[in-house]
Amino acid sequence: MAFIRKSVKPKSAELASSGESLKSDERFTVTQLLNMAKQKGIETSPLDVQGLLSVLGIKLISVPMKDDVSGMLSLADDGQVWIVKVNALHHPNRQRFTIAHEMAHFARHRFQQVEFKDLNFFRNGETNSMEAEANRFASELLMPEIEFRERVKVFSGSIEAIAQYFKVSTLAVRVRAKILGMKGHGLE
Repeated sequence: MAFIRKSVKPKSAELASSGESLKSDERFTVTQLLNMAKQKGIETSPLDVQGLLSVLGIKLISVPMKDDVSGMLSLADDGQVWIVKVNALHHPNRQRFTIAHEMAHFARHRFQQVEFKDLNFFRNGETNSMEAEANRFASELLMPEIEFRERVKVFSGSIEAIAQYFKVSTLAVRVRAKILGMKGHGLE
């Protein structure tokens, strides 16, 4: 769920590995982020989410949180740095999806508000359009369609093997397959 903390227009963030700056009103697509990762030498298959956060100039903090909170994205009080907090008590694969989800908020929604809180009930179908978009974006970022379809063939549709390759949950694999209209091998 995304909550508005305060109405502040974020200032430009600096890309960590270069002198390039991000425009505060620049939106990114999944393809643009994956291309940015490739250009910076970040592994994309499976995606090194922490490396991509670093390239975007986003700080990552892993902290214990209530179980119903997966993570959050917020603009620091200085108005310069975005911070992703992820629940240290959750499984690493869940943390990866949460990081990708918060990266989606950064890529698509950071000019609309300055704080986003990812609650578990949004993963259970209760959602708003911004959260639904962030979930779709995260899924595409972690499991790009062409690579996903290739891995389904390579692993003969084994949900567990596909999940292990992409470092996501089996539920994330099933949802991605459903969105792509794939059936069989337990993918429906």
